[in-house]
Amino acid sequence: MTSCSNDPQFRWQQMRQDEAAEVHQLHLGVLAQMPAGLVRPDELSHFEQHAQAQGRILCCRADGELVAYGVLGMDSHTVDHMAELLHAGPAGRARMCVLDGAASLPEWRGRRLHCAAIEERMALGRELGRTLVVATVAPENMRSLRGLTLEGFCVSGYAIVYGGLARLLVQRDLLQPQAPWIACRRVAHGDHAGHQRALADGLRGFQCWQDENNHWSVEYGVQASG
Repeated sequence: MTSCSNDPQFRWQQMRQDEAAEVHQLHLGVLAQMPAGLVRPDELSHFEQHAQAQGRILCCRADGELVAYGVLGMDSHTVDHMAELLHAGPAGRARMCVLDGAASLPEWRGRRLHCAAIEERMALGRELGRTLVVATVAPENMRSLRGLTLEGFCVSGYAIVYGGLARLLVQRDLLQPQAPWIACRRVAHGDHAGHQRALADGLRGFQCWQDENNHWSVEYGVQASG
């Protein structure tokens, strides 16, 4: 598994309540540059509620400037809904957290901040006893999907959520070792029916694959036993 290196230029820390508006403005700026449906639009209240009551938010600063953030949901409706969709059961729900939004300033992309946001939130989740980490991602959002699979997440479900947005459901159990995968099928990243068929056949998406024409697919398979 490839992971993101820590860059001493960037400083991650938990968001204070009075920083919610600043984080929301970063979110709105990034959202305005993205195709419709790729990123869920969130209100200021989403960030305010995740300051403490529903979870945590990690902010990344460089020379005092907010350059990225990542939301970790723990006690929200989204976490409850994800537990239902993934059939986690009471025990799974009790240790579940959701990577519930992340963004970085366009001028800072290419510095692996997206992967760092995943890693930082997984570490915080583990620290808080939330070792079943889940997220949703649009099938067309290759930047996010690649980052998640590189961090050991696998595609485990497909659902229409957030008022009509199609999303792949991905998860990683931090208590389980990263077993090798046996590839069985490739599904073009935008082939929604193909994702659903692969999942219905008991397969899980474990990595992204790019062909010689720069077309992206998700590799589906099963984990090797023993």
